[in-house]
Amino acid sequence: MIPSPTEIDVLSTERRIARALAHPAFSEWLKQTLRSALDRDPTALGNDLELLEHLLRPWVEARIAVEQHSRPHAGTAEPTAVPVQN
Repeated sequence: MIPSPTEIDVLSTERRIARALAHPAFSEWLKQTLRSALDRDPTALGNDLELLEHLLRPWVEARIAVEQHSRPHAGTAEPTAVPVQN
């Protein structure tokens, strides 16, 4: 039997998830989250994913903005007075 396009999409996505789980640069938090997600009902997971995006994206963006604002910016040091020679 030939797999349907939807089944092919599922298999392709599962292969990408497996590669992410095997990748040494991915965080353990992300890997644990992916493993946990694979055992969830897809509809419930989709709802939670939307909620996470709604809650965490603004928090992350705000935290990054605060960190960038609190760091001195390269090349924007306070101007120093240049002595005038008469």
